Amino acid sequence: MTEILYPKQVILEVTNHCNLRCKGCALHGPQAFTKRPKGFMPEEIWRKAIAEMGTWPQEVNLTTHGGGEPLLHPHLKEILEFAGRFPNLTRGFLSNATLLTEDWADFLLSTGIDWIAFSIDGTVPETHAIVRRGSDLKKIEQNLLNFIQKGKKAHKRPQIMLNMVLYEEVKAQAQEFVKKWLPFVDVVMLSHYRNPPCSKRWPGEHGPRRPCDLLWSQMVVAWDGSMGLCCEDFDIEVCLGDVRNEPLLAIWNNKAITKFRELHRQGRQQELALCHACDTWADMHAVTEEDRENGYLIVRKASSVEYRTLTP
Repeated sequence: MTEILYPKQVILEVTNHCNLRCKGCALHGPQAFTKRPKGFMPEEIWRKAIAEMGTWPQEVNLTTHGGGEPLLHPHLKEILEFAGRFPNLTRGFLSNATLLTEDWADFLLSTGIDWIAFSIDGTVPETHAIVRRGSDLKKIEQNLLNFIQKGKKAHKRPQIMLNMVLYEEVKAQAQEFVKKWLPFVDVVMLSHYRNPPCSKRWPGEHGPRRPCDLLWSQMVVAWDGSMGLCCEDFDIEVCLGDVRNEPLLAIWNNKAITKFRELHRQGRQQELALCHACDTWADMHAVTEEDRENGYLIVRKASSVEYRTLTP
C-alpha cells in the first residue's frame, strides 16, 4: 500500500494583491514578471481546504499569505477564526504591517493567532521608502510597537518575527536593526537579496545538491485554488491540480509531484526548469552559534541570518 504523505506547512494564498511595490518582489516590484491574474481567495476554496486540513492526523502550520498582503482580504478574520476551530492547525502569516490598525491588533490577539512575521527593511524612513515603495516606516513602526504593547498588557501574544532584506540601499543598517528590535520580538532575520526573475541562487552556496525538503513538507494553494509546486513557483508554472475539484491530499500525492520528488532523489534537479538554478534546498542545513558579547543566538542559513536573544 502506498504511503500517504502529509505536508507540515500549507501556504494558503488568501490574496496576491498588495499595497506596496517592493524592490525584490516578483509579483509587484519594479521587475515583476509574474503573469497570473490577481484576486482574493473565495470562501468555497478556503473553507473546503481548511476543513480538510483539520481532519489530518498531524499538526499543520497554516500560513495565510502568498504573493500579496493578507490584511487586504475582506474576510481574513473569518478565515483565521474558522481555522482556529481545528486543534491540529497553527495559524500565522507575513505582513508589511501598514494595515495593522488598532482593530486588527485587538483581533489578532483575541483570536489567539500562533505567529506573525513582518517585513521591515532597515531603520531609515528615506531608504525604506525607496526599497518598499508606498511605505511609511514611521507608521509601520508605530503599528508594530502598538501591537507589541497590547500583547504585553494582555499577557499574551503570538510569536513575532521581523525580516529585513539586505538590499544595497539598506544593508549598512542591518546591525542597528537587530539591536533596535530584538529586545521586543522573538526573531530578527536578515535575508539575502535575490534579483528577480533571473536568480534563485544564494550568495556563497556551492555545496553538493540535495533533494529539496519543500517537496515533502510544503503545500502551496494559490488564491484561485490551483496548487503550485512550492513557494518558489511564483507564477504557478507547475500546476499540480485544482483544490476545487480534488481533495488536497489527492493532489499532494499525485503522479506529477511524485515525479519531481523522484528526480530530486536521483540528483537530477537540472532536468527541472523550476529547480535547476534554485538554492532553497540549502536552507535545511543551518549553523548555530552564540554571540555572548551581544547576547545573541545566531542561526546562519544559505538565505538568511536569524537572531534570537541568548538565554542565560
